[in-house]
Amino acid sequence: MTPRGNPVPDTLFVFIDESGNFDFSEKGTRHFVMAGVAALAPLDSAAEMQALRYQLLAEGVDASSFHAAEDRQFIRDRVFQTFELIENVKVHAIFGDKHRAAPRLQSDSQLHALFGRALIKYFLRVFDASDYQRVVVVFDQALTKKKQGDFHGVIKPELKAMKKPFHIYFQKMVTDMNGQIADYVAWSKYVQLERRELRPWESISASLRPSDFNIFRDGTTIYY
Repeated sequence: MTPRGNPVPDTLFVFIDESGNFDFSEKGTRHFVMAGVAALAPLDSAAEMQALRYQLLAEGVDASSFHAAEDRQFIRDRVFQTFELIENVKVHAIFGDKHRAAPRLQSDSQLHALFGRALIKYFLRVFDASDYQRVVVVFDQALTKKKQGDFHGVIKPELKAMKKPFHIYFQKMVTDMNGQIADYVAWSKYVQLERRELRPWESISASLRPSDFNIFRDGTTIYY
């Protein structure tokens, strides 16, 4: 595939979405997953997803965006096929059994910050710092405005330490095709853990080749 390039040269883009909820009671999900898709040329991956959307529209399918938990199975199958065409991205998922989280982490802002911090640290490590001059991180809108402020307080020191300009945004993943890839990755890992549905994660593993990490391994929070 011929790269279409980065619309903003020297910028690392990271798109992050989550699956599972912040309810720590027995009524909540057992697992929480946060997945990221990072790229220096985000138009490449976005274009493949947009091409699929146009193909579906031409076939009479009213596809405005892709959301794994809500998409019909035949659309999911087409998305997974499209992932086989995507290159030039790095994909990583952080997951954990919420019952193993320390009491101080059992809130939406603390859990979000812990997972988000780990994801950002991972991507900053796997990309060569000489390849970008700034970082743009786009999170899903899972937190209230106030809790987004608490989250910034945890994440910003990590980004400031690299001594490069950065921007953090909270936006609906429906607005960006790369965010929708992150949605599919997070959902696929979630259903593998929560419902023992193996096929989605196996498909993504073969195409996007994600890495993953259990942040509460052996009952202990593991920091990167």
